[in-house]
Amino acid sequence: MMKFTKNLFTDKKINFSQQADYLTIISKLLRNGFSLSQSINCLCLLDGKNSIFEKINADLRAGKTISQALLHLQLPTVIFNQLAIAQDHGKFELALEQTGILLKSQAKQRNKLKELLIYPCFILFFLTVMLIGMKVYIIPQLALTTGGKNIDLFLKMLILAVLVSASIIIVFFVKVNRKTEYQKARVLVKVPLIGKIYLCFYQFLLLQGLGMQLASGMNLFDVCESNKQFQRGSIQNYLANKFVKAIINGDDVFYLIEKEPLLPNQLRVVLQSGESGLQLAEDLLLMSELKFEETQKLLKKILNSIQPLLFGVIAIVIVVTYLIILLPIYGMMKGMS
Repeated sequence: MMKFTKNLFTDKKINFSQQADYLTIISKLLRNGFSLSQSINCLCLLDGKNSIFEKINADLRAGKTISQALLHLQLPTVIFNQLAIAQDHGKFELALEQTGILLKSQAKQRNKLKELLIYPCFILFFLTVMLIGMKVYIIPQLALTTGGKNIDLFLKMLILAVLVSASIIIVFFVKVNRKTEYQKARVLVKVPLIGKIYLCFYQFLLLQGLGMQLASGMNLFDVCESNKQFQRGSIQNYLANKFVKAIINGDDVFYLIEKEPLLPNQLRVVLQSGESGLQLAEDLLLMSELKFEETQKLLKKILNSIQPLLFGVIAIVIVVTYLIILLPIYGMMKGMS
C-alpha cells in the first residue's frame, strides 16, 4: 500500500470531471465485453498524453488488482474502498458506473455554479465601483456630507463581510483537510446547503458496499472484520472497528446504527425486521439505489437555489445604494422648501 501511495505523488492532479469520465468509460467498456486490460489500453490510446493509464497498465501487468491500480486516479478513500469491495464481490462494473455518474454530476454542478456566479459577481463588482464613484464625484458636488459618510460606512461593511466570509471559508477547509476521512465526513454532512448531499452520497456507498458483502454470504461481523483492513481513519475502517468492538462487548448494535450520523435509520429498521442472507442484501442494494437517485436530485436542487439567493443579496445592495443617495437629497429638498 505504501508503494502505491508514493506513486501518487508523481501523478498529475486529476479533477472530478476527469475521474468521472475515466470510471464511466472503463465501466462501459467492461459492460460491452472488453477485458480490463483492453479497456485500459483503449484509454491509453484515447488520452495518449496522460501517463496515468500507462502506470495503471504497468500495475495490472505486475499482478496488482484493478482497485489498487486505480489509486493513480486519486479517488477519495471512501470510493477506493468501495471499488475494492465491489471487485471482491462481483459488482465492480456497477460500482464503477454509479460512482462515475455521481462524480460526473458533481463536476457538472460545479461548472454550472461557476457560470451562474459570474453574472452576480460582476453586478456586485459594478455596484461597488458605482458606490466609490458616487463617493468621489457625485457626493462632493451635491455637498451631501451625510451621504458620503453613509457610503463610507456601507463600503466598509461590504468589504468587511467579504473578507470575514472568505477567511471563514479558508480556515474551514484548512481545518477539515487535516482531519481523517471519517472526521471530515462528520463535518461535511453538517454544512448548510451541501451537507445533505454529502450525507446521501456516503450512505449510498456504505449501503451498496454492505449489500454486496452480505450477498456473497458474509454476516455483519464478517463484513466489519473485512473492512478493518482499509486505510486507518477511512469511513469503512472507522465504522468496522466501532461495530466489531460493540459486537464483542455485547452492546446494542441497533442503538449504534441509530446514533451514527453517516448511517440511515432505514438500515436499523431493515436489520430489525429479521431478514437475512440474500433478501437482506437485496433490500440494502435497493436502498443504495434510492440514495443514489436522491443524491442526484439534491445536486440539481441546490444549484437551482443558489442563483436566486445571490440575486437577493444583490437586490439588498441596490436598495441600500439608492437609499444612501436619495434620502439625503430628499432631506435637502425638504429643507429648501
